[in-house]
Amino acid sequence: MKKPRDLNEIKNIQSRILEAALDIIVQEGYPALTMRRIASRIGMTAPNIYNYYKSKDELYISLVIQGFEILQRELKSAYDKYEEPAERGAALARAYITFGLKHSSYYDIMFTYPTPKYNDYVGTPLEKLSEIEYRISMDIVTSALNAVKGLMGKELAGDDQAVQMRFIAAWSMLHGMISLYNSKIVQYTVQDTEVMYEKMIAEFLQLLLRR
Repeated sequence: MKKPRDLNEIKNIQSRILEAALDIIVQEGYPALTMRRIASRIGMTAPNIYNYYKSKDELYISLVIQGFEILQRELKSAYDKYEEPAERGAALARAYITFGLKHSSYYDIMFTYPTPKYNDYVGTPLEKLSEIEYRISMDIVTSALNAVKGLMGKELAGDDQAVQMRFIAAWSMLHGMISLYNSKIVQYTVQDTEVMYEKMIAEFLQLLLRR
């Protein structure tokens, strides 16, 4: 009689499945993701993978949740470390960039590639699972908006549209910085990217601080 797998072994197999799925999406695109392709990469049979994930969508959503959990932990650590608005803003910007560079594959499926999002699963059996990712991402947005408000004067901070515009401007800049670095394009024009990015963050925060 085959001995049941223990919890650590199950988690290890799930990690291998998720890692293989992430590689396939990044290298070949989401449409290329199939249980059979995952199985061939990790030496399993496709039917065996269904013992861990019921569908490729369930697997994909689990992958995105994992990415947002990592990002949320890193941003929360940066947010809680500082109370002064400018220091907090700089720390959040650095943490976001660090995540984008260190976890570039997660970043791509979360923010760059045309992969399924929460609205694609509304009204489907996977809506509840996708809601987990949605809640985490909205918590991140709320924290970011609060950080932006802290950088603005009371009058502007009370203008929701002004806050949202500055948030999107900051996010767009950081996304561009990450994308240019990960594509290895910016390195052709800047010798010390880290120093340049730090200066850009400081100057942008000064713009946000203007009343």
